[in-house]
Amino acid sequence: MRDYFQKRSRREQTLLVAFALMLGLTWAVSALVRVRTRWQDWRSVSAELAGQQLWLDRRTEVEERSAAAVRNLDPARTYDATRLVTAVTALASQAGLQPSIDSPQTKQTPQFAYHTIKVNFRRANLNALLSFYDELAKQAPYLNLEQIALQTDRTAPGFLNATLQVSATQIGK
Repeated sequence: MRDYFQKRSRREQTLLVAFALMLGLTWAVSALVRVRTRWQDWRSVSAELAGQQLWLDRRTEVEERSAAAVRNLDPARTYDATRLVTAVTALASQAGLQPSIDSPQTKQTPQFAYHTIKVNFRRANLNALLSFYDELAKQAPYLNLEQIALQTDRTAPGFLNATLQVSATQIGK
């Protein structure tokens, strides 16, 4: 290899050295990117494991608090999917709103049924939405507002389009 290199002209030697340096630099940059990615992955996993360990360390406290919360809930006041839709519709009409409600989504566990619905209000005024929210908040912890997205209605200034996600937990399902 040395003889091959020394038999070349000065220009070819320079080009070969430059080519070797470019290959080495490309490899080094690639290696640094891989090392950085692995380091970030390691830090992310370490942080996630620390968070999980924190929850595991507090397991008895979490179980006691959740058991106390469940004891304070009246199963007769919890909402099934149909009752959730009916209650939200009634609260909306009391506030002067006309909702468009998607069909309920239910997640089932042996002790609970967790129901969510997406409620859309088109061209609603802010006072009516606030009134709806106040009435919904009075139903907590049986009804919960999980998400809300507001957007001004471009065709009707002064009105809002709102999308809400409302949930209810049914005990003893």
